[in-house]
Amino acid sequence: MQANASSPMVEEFLDDEIVADDNRPPWFQDPACSKPFTLSKTVDLDFAEECYCAALFPWSEQSLETLWNGEKNHEELRDPWKRMISDWSGALAIGALGSLLVIPLNASRSRKGLSVSVPNQVQNTRGGSDKTAVVALGWALPLEGPLEPHVVFSGGSILYILNVVKGEIIGHLRGHGGPITSIVVHPNYPYLFCTTSRDFTTRIYDLTKSPRQSPDNPCWPPSKTPSLCGAPHGLQASEPEGMGTGRCIAVLCGGPSGGHDAAVLSAAFHPTSPLIATCGLDRAVKIWCYPMLYLDKLAREDKPLFSSTRIHKAHIMSVSWCVSSCEQRIAFSNRRPWQGRLNTDTLVTHSAPALMRRHGRKDDLYYEDGTVTIFRWIGFDRFFPPDHIIGKMLRGCSSDYQESSSFTLISMSSLPRLTRHVHVTQTSTGDYILALSLPDSVRLYNLANFRPRVIAPDPPERDTISDPPERDIVSDFESRLRLDEDGDDEDELVTNLFGKSPELQRWEVLVPGAQESVQSCVLGFGGQLLITIGRRRVWIWRETLR
Repeated sequence: MQANASSPMVEEFLDDEIVADDNRPPWFQDPACSKPFTLSKTVDLDFAEECYCAALFPWSEQSLETLWNGEKNHEELRDPWKRMISDWSGALAIGALGSLLVIPLNASRSRKGLSVSVPNQVQNTRGGSDKTAVVALGWALPLEGPLEPHVVFSGGSILYILNVVKGEIIGHLRGHGGPITSIVVHPNYPYLFCTTSRDFTTRIYDLTKSPRQSPDNPCWPPSKTPSLCGAPHGLQASEPEGMGTGRCIAVLCGGPSGGHDAAVLSAAFHPTSPLIATCGLDRAVKIWCYPMLYLDKLAREDKPLFSSTRIHKAHIMSVSWCVSSCEQRIAFSNRRPWQGRLNTDTLVTHSAPALMRRHGRKDDLYYEDGTVTIFRWIGFDRFFPPDHIIGKMLRGCSSDYQESSSFTLISMSSLPRLTRHVHVTQTSTGDYILALSLPDSVRLYNLANFRPRVIAPDPPERDTISDPPERDIVSDFESRLRLDEDGDDEDELVTNLFGKSPELQRWEVLVPGAQESVQSCVLGFGGQLLITIGRRRVWIWRETLR
């Protein structure tokens, strides 16, 4: 299978560059700001059938100082790097039905747009169409060619790698046994990326290597030959992995030993530690350490360092790390009490609405709103103690990878039931912005404004002198037991507010003419640019000049 790049298409979006105003605080730090964004332009994508997801070009001129741990930050690369950033800054990759679109948002750039058609896969079509949808994508940079950005995207269970400078597909990879649900690129080593799938696994890929042409799986006793179990067991099947560039170097396996028991929906690389957080349909959040990598062997891991299904009541749609520098933590601690604990072990997750039973009745069901949760993984310092050398392999005990209690809930807030997409991004000031895509609007929150959840008060102590004697335990149980489930009495819905956080400050951006078509949104340029993606339309918003 191969996808072909078409001729250039969209050429103009923005009229000028985005310039920050240093004289005023940004909108996400100004409680008095009522209109953070102003609509700059609306673009109809008549050549696309339906859009699903998007990703903005993520790097700037200053990124060279941190990428690859600063190894590429030398004099001879700085000028070419600035020219590359000038060419691709503001480029937008959009996943659509049957195609991938790469569109430059800045009219002053010489780059043209690209449209890449995706081969059809019968088992991965959507909405009765015979075309395969692109529902996951990300921007990547190869280690040996950092001046040629790549877009990694999926068509069903197949990965494609697009060189946007050359405008051609340079690699396609197979390995997952089900549709790919998300693609995440490492924030500091952008030649590494991971994919999550409905086959219960997460795979880590390396763009510096070429695909394997024959399986190199481990031997499973009592057999002395390499296993050919394939994707369901996190291994490579008998056919070649693919063509071009890229190789799967590790698999985080699913299954009862410690992996996910259902589809994996999202993942997040830790920016400074060898960790990956995943979440999925099994209501579990898991934190994995990179498995020990061998020169030519496919590494596999089936026991995470942390796993819990007690953070959310429904399947978990996304997970993100909230990691800030020491200076940013000091600034945050002066703004909100809980932000003093924002460290390298803090995560943000969000879940879908949960289908619940009222008073245990099977025939009396209702939906409870989804939640966004900020929590701290307490076990981080146990596996990564400060000022200690980390070993080559980390392994927890059964209480870590089966149902761990080593977490603390910091904040928990309800989400609108019509939420379609959640995007978390870090600004240049270190603030984390949460963007919710609703059918006709976008809601924005600053995680620094999230308040600690409300804890239920302790029950009052009983006064044995003045209070009547306690009732018999058996009599009390009989009075609470419902013997007639088909009774006509109706119980009122009791709403328990304990465990949730107070109402949050938010900013609302109404999307004109959306007609309930908003699919997702992304923030860029340090929170100064908002891109809203509809089914066949793109809305471009710029920060309001105040």
